[in-house]
Amino acid sequence: MQILGRRSVASVLAILVNIACGVAALTLALTVVVIAVLPFVTGPVEVDAGWLVVGNRMTIPVSVTLDSGAHRLEAPALGIARAELHDLAGALTFPVEFGFFFLANAALLLIVMSLALWVLIQLRAVLRTVRDGQPFVAPNATRVRRIGIAVIAGEVVRTAIVYAENRYAMTHFRADGLGFEAHVEPDVFAIVLGLIILVIAEVFRQGTRLDEDQSLTV
Repeated sequence: MQILGRRSVASVLAILVNIACGVAALTLALTVVVIAVLPFVTGPVEVDAGWLVVGNRMTIPVSVTLDSGAHRLEAPALGIARAELHDLAGALTFPVEFGFFFLANAALLLIVMSLALWVLIQLRAVLRTVRDGQPFVAPNATRVRRIGIAVIAGEVVRTAIVYAENRYAMTHFRADGLGFEAHVEPDVFAIVLGLIILVIAEVFRQGTRLDEDQSLTV
């Protein structure tokens, strides 16, 4: 199968991204409806999904530490006398009040979902031009640059959200034998990926300029 043009890899990817855009738009619309209805729901319905509130319970990501000694393990069959648990992460579910914390999480969830939909729309537009055999059109450099910036910004937002949720758990919850931590831990790979996409955007810009120069020469 060829890479560019119709009935190509680019064409298949364009179809998949188009479907993803529809699913993301529908999910965003349903989320808005669910969040609007939540304050009126009183039943004990619960769904375990990060930052999702259903009924009267909420789930947030947490980083967990164990008390001294509790994190030490052994494996006699393997001849291992000491192993340690660390960097534990999980999800914390708890009853939630419909106040600032709920509204802040709802707003952040909508922002993240809207950003993801916007990136998919930009990517769909790029893939359509690639499918049509015209990748070096002026708008593509801008679209790819937007995707790169969105990837970096999305990782910054994700890091901030996780830190805020971990901090909330650390300052509000207590349990015997364990504690909660809050660290700023960005995904370096995601940031590097965003930078790579920005470089590709510059390649698109230069390619567009060369294509335009060639057209004028002809």
